[in-house]
Amino acid sequence: MMSIEITSVADMIHEITKLVKKYNELLWYRGHSVMDWELVPSVQRGNFKNEKVEQYLVNDFFMRASISMKSRPDEYITGWMTLMQHYGLPTRLLDWSASPLVALFFATNDYKKYEYDNGCIWILRPGRLNELEGFDSYIYPMDKQRVIDMLRPAFHAHQVNKKVKNKIIACRPVEYDMRVYTQQSAFTIHNTKRRIEDMKKSDVLFQLIIPASCKKNILMELKILGITLSNIYPDAEHIAQELKDFYE
Repeated sequence: MMSIEITSVADMIHEITKLVKKYNELLWYRGHSVMDWELVPSVQRGNFKNEKVEQYLVNDFFMRASISMKSRPDEYITGWMTLMQHYGLPTRLLDWSASPLVALFFATNDYKKYEYDNGCIWILRPGRLNELEGFDSYIYPMDKQRVIDMLRPAFHAHQVNKKVKNKIIACRPVEYDMRVYTQQSAFTIHNTKRRIEDMKKSDVLFQLIIPASCKKNILMELKILGITLSNIYPDAEHIAQELKDFYE
């Protein structure tokens, strides 16, 4: 797996351009404030690792949110799973973005909290991932039956399709949501404890390392380019937070 250090937005663009020219295909990006964080979905972290917890989380959220929401997702499984991910419920989905600038924002925005930790951007070839996992090499929409089969066990533990067991798949959401749109969101769905980092093929995943000392300057460069908190989270709460930080 390739790991290269970058110190600016220009460095990032330079390295990504080389990958785009080499593979001539869509790439996805994920930013980490701490480079040692694993590429695993939230339901496989900390106290949520017990597989039974997932079904309790998902079904309890569905029942309680159904009562409180004025409008609900059209699709039972894919729509609700996207909504759960949106609100921070631990799921088997891992967030990615089609924009490297969005990923770079997430890698640097908390520089004060992680001031001594190097960050990173992970770069994924989603089509290559799907191919290595035995799927078609295109990017699946979330309402595709193959993706639904990947998500169904989260709701019903015994409804497991053997063809998608112990697999990871790359897909794009289809439910309308402004945050999903502005962040150019994409997902990998993990029906396995295997990690993408451990895949034997070296041409599916790459890493750009961001020194802790460079995070603040890179975040400033992103602001100059119009990548700010209110662009990433287009709601009144984050607009207010951005204005508060600016005028302080």
